[in-house]
Parts: sequence; structure tokens; C-alpha cells
Amino acid sequence: MHLLPQNTQYRMRKTMNLLKGSLCLLFSSISLLSQSQTIQDAIQFYKYNRFESAKKILTPLAATDPQANYYLGLCELATENTATAKSIFEKYPEDNANNAGLARVYFEEKKTTEAMALLNKVSSKAKKKDYMPLKYAADAITYTNGGDPNVAVEWYKKAMDIEKTGDLHIAIGDAYRKIIGGGGNAMTNYEYAEMMNGYQSLANYKMGNLWYAAKNYDSALSKYARSSSSDAANPLPYKALADAYYRIKKFKLSKENIEKYLELSDKTTDDQIQYANTLYLSKEYGLAISKMNELISKGVEKPYMYRVIGFSQLELKEYANAKQSMDKFFAKQDPAKVIPQDHINYGKLLLKDSTTIGLAKGSFEKGIQSDTSADKSAVYREIAEACKDAQAYTDAASWYKRTIETNAPSVDAIDFWWCGVMYYYAGDYVSAEPMLNKMIEKYPTEPTGYLWLARNTAQLKDKDYKNGAAVEQFNKWLGMVNDDPTKKNDHIKAYTYLMWVNYQQKNKAETDKYSNKLLQFDATNKKALEIRADIATWK
Repeated sequence: MHLLPQNTQYRMRKTMNLLKGSLCLLFSSISLLSQSQTIQDAIQFYKYNRFESAKKILTPLAATDPQANYYLGLCELATENTATAKSIFEKYPEDNANNAGLARVYFEEKKTTEAMALLNKVSSKAKKKDYMPLKYAADAITYTNGGDPNVAVEWYKKAMDIEKTGDLHIAIGDAYRKIIGGGGNAMTNYEYAEMMNGYQSLANYKMGNLWYAAKNYDSALSKYARSSSSDAANPLPYKALADAYYRIKKFKLSKENIEKYLELSDKTTDDQIQYANTLYLSKEYGLAISKMNELISKGVEKPYMYRVIGFSQLELKEYANAKQSMDKFFAKQDPAKVIPQDHINYGKLLLKDSTTIGLAKGSFEKGIQSDTSADKSAVYREIAEACKDAQAYTDAASWYKRTIETNAPSVDAIDFWWCGVMYYYAGDYVSAEPMLNKMIEKYPTEPTGYLWLARNTAQLKDKDYKNGAAVEQFNKWLGMVNDDPTKKNDHIKAYTYLMWVNYQQKNKAETDKYSNKLLQFDATNKKALEIRADIATWK
């Protein structure tokens, strides 16, 4: 029995069906909007190197969404799971993004020809209003090694002819950074990106990296600070701030910022290793060792963890333990990932043991050969200082000489001085002489050069105090320092030499003068007292 007329029931059923349809469409739209927003969150996590957070969002979506699958593959690539990334990208063989991802894998596999063939195919799919294939292809070159970044720049420019976005400005800036002399163009594009909504944090972080690479740490710090204030959830600037503060020797601030980075990061193994690495850079050597050992005890083991442990033990003068750690590192690490400093520090350890000191030079040479920097003066100086500390004076002198021969802007009087002094301590007075003369030539107002040239001349040409070969040089030095009481030992050496020369030459007045000067600095000097007693008998 119907309570309402039949036509009224029909109209109501029709209205209800329409309402149901509208609600289904609404819920479907909300679901799609929610999914789209979720993917954007994952992409932001990816940009901030929070790969585990991104993967949690992307994994359930990747089965039906090619874009989610693409970013899932990128996350696996970023965490060095190349084989897994390859299998992910292969799930969508007709999708431009995933094919570009597969090209990244080919680059990792050193299959450059195959990678570029695939990227050319992807980039050709761009349309008048769809620039994304160009960006996917260009990104594959920019964020891997093996392709030509100039090609990436051209593809980005074509994409920008269609639309200029913050993502494109960031990406082309990153591509320019891979081109020699491209820093200016990179900065310009990061500045454009900064003006676009939502890109302030990432753009300032990228600009900070440019300043950091240029060793302008104050400007880098300023940009990193703006990056973190633009998005407090971005962990990247805190890691960069930690590095920059380390460079300007503000170690406490370095440690504070790496702790903030760890707080905002996914706290993955790599994040914790980064934390331990910065503890080392901040001179918290004991804490760095403890953190790495903690991770190893939990079953986490990556070769470069032993590098941090070994470097820290070297700084703590735990030489036997440091060598053991570095031996583990070399045994486990891919030779292609060994850095110059690994060989340099290992050489320092070899210097600490008399049975291995002869092997140190070979390790140092390996480090030099793998160092691609144009100016190697700093590393030569570092090796020279290590040899000096080990009292390997001949080796120290040769490394200081190599430092000088670079003619780098950082070469200073101290390098010439140390080179000459090391030859002096090695007993090679002939080699010491030109180094000390060169120091005086370049720095004629520096007294130290005359003192050590005088000492060297005395050893080389007048060990018996007979010909007075070093008299003029000692007097030159004395005239420049005016009996400075802080240089007591040096004055004793100078006045001792001058006293003996004049004594040998029977010059009573000068012997009296210099013996008296010597006693001013060393009142109980036995030889001076004996000589004064003797010359008192001279007529």
C-alpha cells in the first residue's frame, strides 16, 4: 500500500538517485583531491630528502598511479637501492616519467647510450601545453651522472617556453651548477624560484649551497637561515648550517644544528650516520665513535662508518685503533668511493709506527693523485706538518717544498721558513740555505729568516767558529729584535756564536762585549764565565 501518489513517488525516487549520484561524485572528488594532496606531500618529503616518509605515502598508491610509482622509484634510487628502483620504473613502460626514471638507472649502470636514447624518446613526447616530458628527461640528466647538463638546460628552456614554474627554475639552476662557469645562471634561477609561492625555503637552501661552494660562509649562513625560517619543517638547511658553522670553527653551533636536522629528518640510518659525521667535524670525537659503534651493534654497517671512527681515533691519538678501523674501511669500501683524505689520514697513521713509516709516502701520493683540486698547497702543507710531528724531517722538508712550488696565494713566509728549518733539522744544510735565502728575499722585514739563515750558515760554513761566516746574519737579526727578552734561547745561540768567533780571532773587546751579552740572558753560562776569566789575562 502506497501512502503517496505514484507520480510523487517517482519524482522522489528520481531526486534521491540524483542526490546519491551527486554525493558519489562529491566523495570521489574529495578522494581524488585527498590522493593528489597526499602525493604532493610525498613529493615535498622527497625534495627534503625524507625518503622513508615519502615511501610510506607512495607505496600504497604506486599500484594505480604512475606518478606515485615514479617518485617511489626515485626514493629507492636516492637510498642506493638501484635494482629495486629499476623494477619499480618498469611497471609503467608507457609512462614518460617512469621511462625517465629508468634512464636514471641506466646512467647508474654506466649505460649512457641507452639512457640518452630513452630520454630523447621521452622528451619528444612533449606537447604545446605539456612540458613535463621535457622536465622528466632533463631531471634524469641533472640528478644523475653521465649525461650532458647542457642538454638538460636546453630541455628546461623549452619547458619554460610553455610555462615558468618554481620547479623548473630550481631544476635548471641545479643543471647550471654542473656546468663550469654556470654559477651565475644557477643563482639567477634560484632567485626567480624564491619569488614563487612555496619555493622560498628550497630556493634559499640552494643559494646557500652556492655561497658555501664559493667558501663565502657568511652569505651561506644567511641563506640557510632564511631557508629554515621559510619552512620550519625543512631539515636540509640545518644540515647545511652544521657544515657551514664547522667551516668557520663554531663547533657548538654546528652540533646544535645537526641535532635539529636529526629531529626533523626521518632518523634513518643515513641520517644518524650524518649526525655522527658532524659530531666528528665538530670535534666531538668520542661521541662520534660511540654513535657509530651503537649503530654497528644494531646490525647497521656501511664502510664509511669506519672512516668516521678511524678519523676520530686519529684525532684522539688512538693510533693503533685508528689504523685497525681504517684497515676495515679500505677492505669494505668500494675503491671508487675512497676519497683523497682517506689516503692522507692513513699515511699519518703509518708515520706513527716505526715499522710502517716507510709506507707513509706511498699513501700520501695516492691521496694526491686522487685529489682533483687545482690548488693542492693545503694538502701538501697538511702532509708536511704530519711528517714534522713524526720527526721525519727530510720528508717534511720535501712536502713543504712542494707547497712552495705550487705558487698558490696561500703560500706564506711560514712555508719557506718551515721548509728551511726541516732541512736544517735533517742535517741537510745545503738544501736549507736556498729556502731561507728565498724567505729573506720575499719577506726582508721578517727577522726569523735572518736568524735561521745565520744558524744554518754556522753549521754549513763555520762549525769551528773560525771564519765568522754567520756574523753578519746574526747581527742583522739582533738589530731587528733589540734584545727582546721573549726570545731568550735565540739570543743565547746568537751571542754564543759571536762570542766564540771573536774569542777564536783573539778580539778581546768584541769577546768581552758578546760574553757579557750572553750572561745577560744566561747568568750562569759556564763557557762565557770561563772565556771572560781567560780574556782578563790577555794583554
